[in-house]
Amino acid sequence: MSFYQENRLQQNKFYKGRKWKKCRATYLSEHPLCERCLKIGIAVPAEHVHHIKELTEENFMDPNISLNPENLEALCYDCHTREHHEGKKYGHRECGREYFFDKDGNICLKK
Repeated sequence: MSFYQENRLQQNKFYKGRKWKKCRATYLSEHPLCERCLKIGIAVPAEHVHHIKELTEENFMDPNISLNPENLEALCYDCHTREHHEGKKYGHRECGREYFFDKDGNICLKK
């Protein structure tokens, strides 16, 4: 069981705190698209800021881990779900919100 599942009150205090909210908003403003989808050429809006190195009881209050942009990754809903539910089958949501870049570098909605 992960630290988050065992210590929800401590984790919620962190995630509802001013420092995390500011860090998250700043990161998403600088990385508005899912970083994993971009690697395969798909532009999908990011909805989550994921900690690459998982937060634990020992490190979640350490800003060098919990608030460090080098330990963060902007993810779409689907990539974040796959990250936290490894081994379960998830696909893109029914809404089909997929984007791509045209030849001029503009973001376009896939039909």
